[in-house]
Amino acid sequence: MTDSIQKNQTMTDPRTRQAEALLQNLQKRQGGQLKIFLGAAPGVGKTYAMLNAAREQLQQGVEVVAGLVETHGRKDTEALLTGLELLPRRNLDYGGHGLTEFDLDAALQRKPKLILVDELAHTNVPGSRHKRRYQDIEELLAAGIDVYTTLNIQHLASLNDLVLQITGVRVRETVPDQFIDRAHEIVFVDLPPDNLIERLRQGKVYLPEYARSALDSFFSRANLTALREVAMREVMERVDSQLQTELHAQAHPADYRIQEKLLVLISHRSDHQYLIRVGRQIADKRQIPWMVVWVDTGQAPSQPQLAQVQAAMALARDLGAATETLRGLTTFHTVLPFIREQRINQVLLGAGTRHTLLPWRKRLYQKLIGCDLPLEVTVYAKPGGTPAIRAEEQTGWASLGDLHGHLWGLAAVSVASLLTVGLQTWLNSGNLVLIYVLGVVAVGLRFGAQPALSTAVLSFLSFNFFLTEPRFTFSVNKQDDLSTLIFLLVIALICGPAASRIRRQFLLLKETNRYSEALRALAQKLAVAGDDAALWQAVTGELGAALQAECVAVMTDQDNRCVPEPSTPFNHVDAAAIEWSKKQGANSGRLTDTLGASDWTLFPVRQQQRVVAIVLLRFNSAVTSLQTYDRDLINAMLQQAADAWQRLHLTRDLESARVKGEVEQLRSALLSSVSHDLRSPLSAMMGAADSLRVLDAQLTPEDRHDLIDTILQESRRLDRYIQNLLDMTRLGHGTLKIERDWVSAADIIGSALTRLKRYFPGVQTEYRALAEPPLLYAHAALIEQALFNILENAARYSPPEDRIVVSVEAEGNRCRISIEDRGPGIPETLREKIFDMFYVVAEGDQKKNNTGMGLAICRGMIAAHGGSVQALPGSQGKGTRFVVELPIDPAGERDFSRNSATSREKETSRNEEPQ
Repeated sequence: MTDSIQKNQTMTDPRTRQAEALLQNLQKRQGGQLKIFLGAAPGVGKTYAMLNAAREQLQQGVEVVAGLVETHGRKDTEALLTGLELLPRRNLDYGGHGLTEFDLDAALQRKPKLILVDELAHTNVPGSRHKRRYQDIEELLAAGIDVYTTLNIQHLASLNDLVLQITGVRVRETVPDQFIDRAHEIVFVDLPPDNLIERLRQGKVYLPEYARSALDSFFSRANLTALREVAMREVMERVDSQLQTELHAQAHPADYRIQEKLLVLISHRSDHQYLIRVGRQIADKRQIPWMVVWVDTGQAPSQPQLAQVQAAMALARDLGAATETLRGLTTFHTVLPFIREQRINQVLLGAGTRHTLLPWRKRLYQKLIGCDLPLEVTVYAKPGGTPAIRAEEQTGWASLGDLHGHLWGLAAVSVASLLTVGLQTWLNSGNLVLIYVLGVVAVGLRFGAQPALSTAVLSFLSFNFFLTEPRFTFSVNKQDDLSTLIFLLVIALICGPAASRIRRQFLLLKETNRYSEALRALAQKLAVAGDDAALWQAVTGELGAALQAECVAVMTDQDNRCVPEPSTPFNHVDAAAIEWSKKQGANSGRLTDTLGASDWTLFPVRQQQRVVAIVLLRFNSAVTSLQTYDRDLINAMLQQAADAWQRLHLTRDLESARVKGEVEQLRSALLSSVSHDLRSPLSAMMGAADSLRVLDAQLTPEDRHDLIDTILQESRRLDRYIQNLLDMTRLGHGTLKIERDWVSAADIIGSALTRLKRYFPGVQTEYRALAEPPLLYAHAALIEQALFNILENAARYSPPEDRIVVSVEAEGNRCRISIEDRGPGIPETLREKIFDMFYVVAEGDQKKNNTGMGLAICRGMIAAHGGSVQALPGSQGKGTRFVVELPIDPAGERDFSRNSATSREKETSRNEEPQ
C-alpha cells in the first residue's frame, strides 16, 4: 500500500498540477530546442528524415548548419546535404591514427539557429572536451542553439537490460533518460522489419561483408520486431506524458484519453478476486496498464471483510497490477477525481446489489456511465459456479448494519417514548418530535445510517402509538397529528443518514490525524538521532506505541549479517523468517503467507536495494489481519527510518572523509615541516662545525665565536622544535601530565620574558600589571611555555624599535594576560586558522623559520587548564593582541595550605633521596 493520503491531496489540487506543468514547459523552452529522430534499429532512415526536416527549415529561411552527419556512403543521403553549410570537423590524433570528430568550439563560435548533429549516443575520441556526444549537445542547447539529432531505441539507458534480453547484446553506449526528457519533439522513424532486412541485404545499411553476420545476430526478424514494439511503446508513453503536461498547463483542461488504461474497482462487501483475474485477462489482450483500487468510505468493515480486501489486493499485486487505497465519504465522488487525474478510460467493476431501503438509488456503474468522462464501463457479474461471499453469511445482520446499533436504536426510542409521555402535558407535539429526532441523530452518529433509519421508523411508530389520538393504536384522527408524524419521519430520515456521514468523516479524520501524529512524532525523534542505536530505538518505540504492539529491530552489520538484540529471544522459526526477509526483502512471519508460524510479523527496511534492518512486530493474538491504515502507517514510518539511516550514514561518511582529508593534510604538513625545520638547523650546525674543522687555522677568534654561536643557536632551535613535536604528541594523545600548584601569574610572566631575552636579546618588552597579579592553580611550566610561544611569535614579527607589551589583570574569576606587538598584523579571516597545526600566515606576518606548531600547542596547553586564547587586532589599529584567559579557582584557596604542605613534603622527600 502506498501513502494514499498525501497522494490524494496532490491529485486533487489542480492549481499545483497546473503550476508544475507550466514550470516544466518553461524549463523546456529555456535554451535551444532539441528534436530527436528515433528509430528501432540502424538503417530505418533517421538521418534521411533529419536531413529532409532540415531542408524544410532551410526553405523557410532558418539558418541551418550541418555540424556532423554520418552518411555511411549512401548516395541518396549525401544528396540531401547539397545546399547545406557543412561545419569542418576537428582532427584528433589517437594511438597514432588520425581521427575526425565534431568541432564543438567551432559550432559555438558559428552559433547558427539550427545545427544537425548525428548519432546522439556516440562516444567521442579521447582528447575531446566531453566524453559523450550528448554532452556536446547539452552545451549547444545551453548556448541557445536548436539541435536536430538521431538515436536508436537500444541506446536508451532505461531499456539497456530489456535490449540485452531481446538481442543478447549489452549496448555500451547509452543516453540518460533525463536528457531525452528535455526533448522538445521526438519523431519516430519507422520501417517494417522485412523492408529493413531487404535494405541490409542490398548493402544500404552495412557493407556486404558485415551484412550476413548482422542478419544472423542483431538484425534477426524477431529482434527487429521486438525492438520496433519497444520503440513504439516508448514514443507512445512519452507523447502521453507530454499530453498530460500540456493538459495540466491549461486553466480548464479537456478530459480525453489516448493511451488506454484499465481500472478495476473492488469492494469489501463482496469477494472481487474474480474481477481482478478478469482485469488481468483484459489487460493482457489489449496490452494496456491496469490498476486495482479500493475506496475506504469510513464504514468499518468486519474482520472477514478486511481479510477479503487484503487478499484481493495481494492477488492484484501478484498479477502485476498497481494497487491504491483511496479514502472518501462516497465511492463515486472519491474515485471520479482519481479517474480524471490518472486519465483512465476503462473501468471494470461488479454489478453490485440494489439498495434494500432505497431501491431507486443508482448503482455505482450507472453513476459512472452518467458522468461527463469518456469512460468504457464494463460490468462483470460473479460467475455462477463461484459461491458468493455475502455479507449476510459473514455477520448475519451485516446487510442491515450493526445489530448492536439496532438494539441501541430500540433503546433510544424507548427512552424517547418515556420522556415524551411524561412531558406531553407541558410541551406541544412539535417540541416532542425533537426528542425523537435527537435519538435518531445519536444513533446515526454512533452506529451509522442503517441503524439510524430503523430508529427513524421506530420513532414514527412510537409517536403514532403513544402520542396521537386515538391513543395506543396506529390510527390518526387529526390532520395536525398526521402532519406531525410526516414531519417526524422526514426529519428523522434526513438527520439519520446525515449524522452517519458526519460519523464516517469524523472516523476518517481521526485515522488521518493518528497517521499524521505518529509520523510527526517519529520525524522529531529521527531528527535528533545521532547514531543507529538511537534511530532504531525511536522507530521501535513510536511504531510500537502507534500500533499497540511489541516492536524490535534487527540490524545488519558491515558484512550484511543480521545482529539480533541480545535481550530479545528468537526461536528457530523467527530466525528463519529474519534470514528470509533479509535475503528476499519481503514481509514474512505472522499475518503473511511466508513462515506464518512465527509470533512476529517482519518488515524489511530497504535503502538502495539493500536491507539495512528488519523491524519485527508482535501483535495481540486477537489481531488476525492488518488494517489498511496500519499497513500504510508501517510503510510510511519505515520509509522515514530508511531515509534517516541514509542521512546518518552519509553524514558519517562525509565526516570520515573530512577527517581523512585533515589527517592527510596534517601528514603532508608534518612531512614538509620536518624535512625543512630539521634540515635547516642541522645544515647550519654541520656547516659551522665543518668550517671549524677545515678552516680552524685560518679563522680569527671572532669567527670561531660566531660559528660556535651559530651551532648553539641552531641546536637550541632544533631542541625547541623537538620539544614542540613532543608537546604536540602528548596533546594529541591526551598524555600531557598536568601537575598543578599555586603560583603567581607575575612569576610565570617573568620567567617567560627572561627566557625570551635569552633567545632574542635585542627584543624590547614592557610589563604592565594593571592590578595585583592573581594566584593561579596551574602547571607553571606549561603556562610559561604557552606564553613563551606567543612571545616568540611576537618577537619574530615585531620591528626591532617597537616594544612588546605584556599586561595582566584579574576580572571576576578569570585572569586575563594580554600580549601585544606592533607587527604587520593578521587578517581577520585568518585569526582562527593560525591556531591550526602547521598553519603559517602567508601574508602580513611572513614566514620566518616558523613551524606552525607554537600557537597550536599554546591553545592546547591553555585549554587543558580550562582557559582560552584568541587573536585580536592591536589597540592602535596595528599589530596583533593575543588575549589569554585562565580560571582563578576561588574554591581552591581553601586547599592552598594543604597543597603547599603536600608540595613541601614532596620536595623534602626528593631532597632526601640518595644521590
